[in-house]
Amino acid sequence: MSIKKERITKLVRGQNVFKSTGLSEIKVTRNGEIVCLEIPIRSTGVSELIDAFRGKAPKPPIINKLIEPDSELGKELKITKKNAIKIFDYTNEAYLKEKEQHDSQLGLAIALQGLDFEITNEDGSVITEQDEKIKVMKEMGMSGEQFSQLVSDITNLTKWSIEERTNFLG
Repeated sequence: MSIKKERITKLVRGQNVFKSTGLSEIKVTRNGEIVCLEIPIRSTGVSELIDAFRGKAPKPPIINKLIEPDSELGKELKITKKNAIKIFDYTNEAYLKEKEQHDSQLGLAIALQGLDFEITNEDGSVITEQDEKIKVMKEMGMSGEQFSQLVSDITNLTKWSIEERTNFLG
């Protein structure tokens, strides 16, 4: 893949210098035949969306834990007697369910923000409600794997892959 260079010498308000667009290639199989759907995608607004969601991410509960001086953590903390410390409980079931729900909502929001076209009803009217857009995509049979591919492609529009960085930057 050839990468084009552009030198930026000034930024002018209103220009979309950093807008990235591309295609997400989604695999479907119809009657035993593999078909690649090319879905137009964009990066605009995705980082702001991720930042907004990051601020609303659930936090694990804090628990008290007794640490023995001869335990791995005790040695790392260089304690000489039993101590109680406060730590985050990343195994808490309620937290894990809340985090899974948060991550799912973030993924849906990224997918909808990153589509570079409108979703419409049969009569041509544009669907604006997020929940309705999600419902339409699910009704069309979008699988979890297809959804994950779409989200990954959108977030990767502005992220260097290791191969790209190596080939381009040497």
